[in-house]
Amino acid sequence: MELEFFTNLPSDMPTNILNLPSDMTINILSRLSLREIAISKSVCKPWLDLIESNDIGKSKIKTASALVHFTPSARCTIFEIEDEDEADLESHDLHYHALTDLVIPHPNRSSMEGTSANELLLLNPSTTKGIPLYVCNPMTREYAELSYPLYIPERQLKFGFGVSKLSGEYKVVCINADNGFNTHYVYTLGTGKWRRIEAGAASGYKFWAQPLLCNHNLHWTVMDLWHNNSICGFDVETERFSIFSFPSNGYGFGDLCVLRDRLCYCYSLGEDFIIWCMKEYQVEESWTVEYKLSPIDWSFDWNYMLVEPIKLFKDGDMLMLLDKSRLIYYSYKAETFEYVDMFKDLDANDLVSPMIFNPSLLSLKNFGFKNVIKF
Repeated sequence: MELEFFTNLPSDMPTNILNLPSDMTINILSRLSLREIAISKSVCKPWLDLIESNDIGKSKIKTASALVHFTPSARCTIFEIEDEDEADLESHDLHYHALTDLVIPHPNRSSMEGTSANELLLLNPSTTKGIPLYVCNPMTREYAELSYPLYIPERQLKFGFGVSKLSGEYKVVCINADNGFNTHYVYTLGTGKWRRIEAGAASGYKFWAQPLLCNHNLHWTVMDLWHNNSICGFDVETERFSIFSFPSNGYGFGDLCVLRDRLCYCYSLGEDFIIWCMKEYQVEESWTVEYKLSPIDWSFDWNYMLVEPIKLFKDGDMLMLLDKSRLIYYSYKAETFEYVDMFKDLDANDLVSPMIFNPSLLSLKNFGFKNVIKF
C-alpha cells in the first residue's frame, strides 16, 4: 500500500509531500521494506540524495537482516531474512525471500572471496598476486577499487573488514598471515591510503581462515610457534590486537561464529553438535555451553560433517550451513532439522559462503572514492 502511494503521487502535490522535512521523510522511509526504499529513490531528487547520503546511514532506519551468498565468480545472491515479529512460524520456508541476484563485473576475473561489514562487502582474491581489492555495496550496485599496501612475493596476506565502534569508520585490515611477520596495514575508507600497524600481542602468530566480525572486533584463529591455537581479536576502533583462549577442551575441530552479537565456538562431538557462547567478551571464564543439539532421524553423522551456525532467530530456531554446501534449519520447538533449498539454483561447483549483513542504500561516493563504478 505504501509503495503504491509513493509511486503514484499526483503531480500537483510536490510541496505537500515531496518537500517534507528530512526527519519526517526518514520516519516515512523507515516504515518501508528495503525493496520499497530502493524504488522510492526514483520519487524525487531530494529523496534520492537523502537515501544515498551519510544522513540516511545515521538515520536509524532499520531493515531486515539479509543473507548474502557470494561465489568465487563474484555472483552475489541476497535473501531478506524474516524473524518472529513478521514471519509465519508454522513454516521455516517463510523465514526468507529472494531480494536480488547479480554478478559484480569487476575487471579482475580471478577467484574472489567476500567479507561483510554492515552493508558493505570487501572482495579480495583467493590467492594473493597483487590483484586489486574491491569495496562493494550490492544494493546500490556500486564498487570501487583499492590497491594493495605492498606486494611481497611468497607472502600470504589475509584481509578483514570492520566498522569502528565510536567513530563509525570503515576499515580494511591487511594481515601478514605467516609466522614472524609482525607488521600489518590498515586502510580507513575515505582517507585514500594505507597505514602500518604493529602486531603487538599478536606478534609471532600465524593467522588462519577468513576473519569473523563480532563486537566491533575482527577475529582469527591463530597458531603460535609451538603450534598452540588461540583466538586473535583486532579492535577496529583502537587498532590493537589481543589474544585469548578457546573454551576448555573445545578447540580442535570446530569454527568461530556469531549468534545474537556474541562470539561463539561450535564443533561436533560424537552424535552431538555443541555451541559455546562467550557471555562476556574476552572473559575466558565466561565460556558457556549454550546449545547441545542431536540430529533426529538423520542419515548422516555429525562426526563427518562441518556445521556452522549462521543466524539465531528470536524464537530459538537456527539457520546453519552444513559442509559448506547445504543450508539446514533447526526448529527449537520441534527439535527437528530440515534442509533449506535457498541455493538450489546455483552452480554445483560454487562453494557456499553465506554471510549475514545489514543491507542499505548508502552510496560509496560518500566515502570520497573517485573511482566508483555503477553496474
